[in-house]
Amino acid sequence: MQKSLNKVSVHVILLAFFFLLVREVRSQSLKTDLTYLIQKDSSAKLLVQTQKPKTFNPILLFLNGSLKVYQKVISPQFSANCLYELSCSRFSQSAIQEYGIVKGLALTADRLARCNRISGTTINPFRVNEQGKVIDSPKMYKIE
Repeated sequence: MQKSLNKVSVHVILLAFFFLLVREVRSQSLKTDLTYLIQKDSSAKLLVQTQKPKTFNPILLFLNGSLKVYQKVISPQFSANCLYELSCSRFSQSAIQEYGIVKGLALTADRLARCNRISGTTINPFRVNEQGKVIDSPKMYKIE
């Protein structure tokens, strides 16, 4: 009697395991399979986009820190009226952030060379906004 119960319990366990295995492997409809694949693909892309490796760059930290100090301490003491919509320091920050240190510094040097009223006479009037400031952002220098 004990042997038959052991055989029955082993068969029940094997049968339950088989049904669990078959339940996981069974085929779905084509529509749900495609939906699952699309969701899996989009979530994988989202995961790849959100996992940018953070790099430690001391030069970039120094440049951003010095620009912040300039903006908070030195710039408010000047009573200058800037010609451009983005101030030169904000332009420099966004250029370095968008293009990297080398091209960002080159764009910053170009902008500082153009940051005077004399060079403002050669500006296209379509780039001037309603407040009389020249629209100039680092995105305008993107080569595609």
